[in-house]
Amino acid sequence: MEEQSETLSSKKEFAFASSTILSQVGRGIIVGLVVGIIVGSFRFLIEKGFHLIQGLYQDQAHLVRNLFIIGLFYLIVCWLSAKLTRSEKDIKGSGIPQVEAELKGLMTLNWWGVLWKKYVLGILAIASGLMLGREGPSIQLGAVGGKGIAKWLKSSPVEERSLIASGAAAGLAAAFNAPIAGLLFVVEEVYHHFSRFFWVSTLAASLVANFVSLLIFGLTPVLDMPDNIPLMTLDQYWIYLLMGVFLGLSGFIYEKAVLNVGRVYDWLGQKIRLDRAYYPILAFILIIPVGIFLPQILGGGNQLVLSLTKQDFSFQVLLAYFLIRFVWSMISYGSGLPGGIFLPILALGSLLGALVGVICVNLGLVSQQQFPIFVILGMSGYFGAISKAPLTAMILVTEMVGDIRNLMPLGLVTLVAYIIMDLLKGAPVYEAMLEKMLPEEATDEGEVTLIEIPVSDKIAGKQVHELNLPHNVLITTQVHNGKSQTVNGSTRMYLGDMIHLVIPKSEIGKVKDLLL
Repeated sequence: MEEQSETLSSKKEFAFASSTILSQVGRGIIVGLVVGIIVGSFRFLIEKGFHLIQGLYQDQAHLVRNLFIIGLFYLIVCWLSAKLTRSEKDIKGSGIPQVEAELKGLMTLNWWGVLWKKYVLGILAIASGLMLGREGPSIQLGAVGGKGIAKWLKSSPVEERSLIASGAAAGLAAAFNAPIAGLLFVVEEVYHHFSRFFWVSTLAASLVANFVSLLIFGLTPVLDMPDNIPLMTLDQYWIYLLMGVFLGLSGFIYEKAVLNVGRVYDWLGQKIRLDRAYYPILAFILIIPVGIFLPQILGGGNQLVLSLTKQDFSFQVLLAYFLIRFVWSMISYGSGLPGGIFLPILALGSLLGALVGVICVNLGLVSQQQFPIFVILGMSGYFGAISKAPLTAMILVTEMVGDIRNLMPLGLVTLVAYIIMDLLKGAPVYEAMLEKMLPEEATDEGEVTLIEIPVSDKIAGKQVHELNLPHNVLITTQVHNGKSQTVNGSTRMYLGDMIHLVIPKSEIGKVKDLLL
C-alpha cells in the first residue's frame, strides 16, 4: 500500500513537472486570492488596532485610565502568547526562517495551527505598539495558506513546495503592495534560483494578492513620497558611495545585535527566574515609557518613515529616534512574539538615510528639496545589506514609494552596502536565524520529492559521476535546448540547462549548496 502511494506521488510530481503554464497560473491565482484575503485582513486589523493603542497613549488628558487599559491588554496578550506558543512554537518571531526550513525539507509546519494562531496572536502583538513588522508574519501566513491549498488539492510534494513559495510571495505582496518584490524575495532569500516549477505561479499569486490588497487599501503606495524629488547630479554621486559604506557597516552591527538578543533575554530570564514563554512581559513593560513620551515612533515604523519627508527634524532628534528604535526593535523581536524585522529595518534605514541627508544639507552638499531621496536610499541600502538580497531591496523600496526614477542611485547605494556586508562576512539575516534554529527544529524525514535546479558555473562541464552527490540523490533528466534527456553517469552538464533530481526532502538544502 505504501509502495503504491509513493508511485502515485511520483507520477503526480512528474505530471506537475510537465504541466502547462496556464495550469501553474491557475494555481497561482487561487493562492493569490486566498492569501490576499488572509493577509489583507491581517494588515487591516493590525492598522486599526495600532491606531487605537497609539491613540490611548496620545490622550494625555486620560493617561492614567488609558495606561490601565493598555496594561490589561498587555497582560491578556502575554497570557495568550504563552498559551499559543507552547502549543505551536513555530508561530514565534518573523516566520521567514520557518518557511525557508519548510522549503528546504528541514521541517514540516502544521499549516492550520500556524495559520490561525499566528493570525490571532500576530494581530495583537503587532498592534500593541511594539516595534514589530507585519511582513514576516504575512509571509509565513501566505506560505501556510499555500500549503493548506496544496493539502486541499492533494498535491504532490513538489507542487506543495511551489504553492508554499507562491503563498510566501503573495504574503509579502499583500503586506507591502509590492508584487515584484514578493517574487524576487522568494528567489533571492528562499530558492536562490529561478525555477519553472514555481516562478510562474508565484508571480501570478503575487499579482492577485496585490490586487486584493489594493481593493482594501487603495492605490496609494505604502510609503508615498513627495512628487518630483530633484535628482542628484553626477558630481554628487560620491555621496552615494560613502552612504553605501555607512549603511553596510550599520547593517553588520544590526545583524550581530538581532542574532544575539535572545541570549540577553535568556540571561535576564535566568536572573529573575522568568519562564521563556513569558518574555513578552518584559517587552511590554519597556515599551510603555516610549508610548507615553514618544507615541509617534511606536509600531513597525511606516508612520515614522512618512513623517521624515514632511517635517524638519534636527540631527539630534533623528539620532535619538534611531537609537531608541534600534534598542526597542531588539527588545520587541527578542521577546518571541509573532512579528517581523522587515519594516523595522526599513524604518531604521530611513533614519540613517535622514541623518546622512541632514549632514549633507547642513554642509551645503545638497539642497533641502533633495533630502527625501536620502530617506529612500537609506531603506534600500540598509535592508539590502542585512538581508543580502539587494534586488529585493531595490524593487521593494521602489514599489513602496511608487517612484522608479531613483533606480540608479538605489542600485549604487545598495550594491556598495551589500559589498561591505559581504566583506565583513555578514550572513543573510534570515539564513543566519535559520541556522540558529536548526539544532532544535531540524528533522530527518525520509520522504522523497522532485526538484528542479539550473546548471550553475560550479558544475557546468562536469559529468554526473563527478558531482559527488549523496547516495540517496538521483539526477533523472536534463533539459537541454528545450528537450528533456535522460541522464547517466557520463552525461555532461551544460551551463543554463535545467536538471531534475529525485531527492529526500531533508537533503534539499545541502544539495542546493553543493550544486549552486
